[in-house]
Amino acid sequence: MRPPLRPRVLYLEVRGPWPFPLYLLLPLFLWEWALLLALFVLRFRRRFSVPWRAVFALRGLPPTPLWEVEVDGVRVRGGVW
Repeated sequence: MRPPLRPRVLYLEVRGPWPFPLYLLLPLFLWEWALLLALFVLRFRRRFSVPWRAVFALRGLPPTPLWEVEVDGVRVRGGVW
């Protein structure tokens, strides 16, 4: 059974020597619409088919950290929530 298409966000978390973390949240639908627009424009310039399932692939993931980097006491994490 496929998981439902639920509202998701991409997040970026920055923790450093300061007392509070910084968060940047971006709704996933903004990335999807930007990707769809880019694929639509490229579709007419070059003849290729649009991978519709790949556009919405991040919606099927559970809340997942995609990357985490720590340098000189500053930790940056990003993922899907």
